[in-house]
Amino acid sequence: MTYNKIRHLELLRRFLNFEKQGKDLYMENRDEYFELQEYRSTLYHHIFWKSREQFVLLMENFVYDSIDIEQFESAFSQLYRKTTKVYDAFVIDLERLKNFQLDPRSYKFGSFITFVYRQFEVLEDEYCTKQEVKSIVQDVIRKIQPYL
Repeated sequence: MTYNKIRHLELLRRFLNFEKQGKDLYMENRDEYFELQEYRSTLYHHIFWKSREQFVLLMENFVYDSIDIEQFESAFSQLYRKTTKVYDAFVIDLERLKNFQLDPRSYKFGSFITFVYRQFEVLEDEYCTKQEVKSIVQDVIRKIQPYL
């Protein structure tokens, strides 16, 4: 999908107007709803990409044993939740979106960060070991190099 700011703002305005009327864009026009979701996904990746240096530093500190798994999980989760809050506020802010400039390097970046974050649940449920998490994080670091 090619990012079209004008179309994105138009869909967001429709979404917000429906919301004010107590209606749901999904129920009114599913095609527009799903198109808006694609734009939201683009923003999600971009917002996480903007914090890429912090995420990468944490991952590298974990992989190179500067911090242990508990410190990594705590710091990474805190940064993840903070970034998610930034996204949640940004995604519905028409004024900020008017000035938004998408960097194509952000494409799908948030998916890698979310994948690492989800590993904490897998570890907690004992479906993998701490060493397996470390291997996964090493692999993610390698895969995100083109995004940096």
